[in-house]
Amino acid sequence: MSYTAHLDTFVRDNLPPRNQWPEFLFEATELKYPARMNCATELLDKPVTRGYGHRIALRSPDGECTYTQLF
Repeated sequence: MSYTAHLDTFVRDNLPPRNQWPEFLFEATELKYPARMNCATELLDKPVTRGYGHRIALRSPDGECTYTQLF
């Protein structure tokens, strides 16, 4: 496994042995991801730069937030 910035290692520490993991097949082009990815960039920055900033990113009983508001 590669390095992570997460401080809470509970999940990683309690994974089953690697030989019990499923085989992950990401053969389709749209499923090819880099070994490391900044999720904030993918989930917030890119929608705004692609023109989707006005769209709703989060909904709650108290209101809504657009991608631009979160950005």
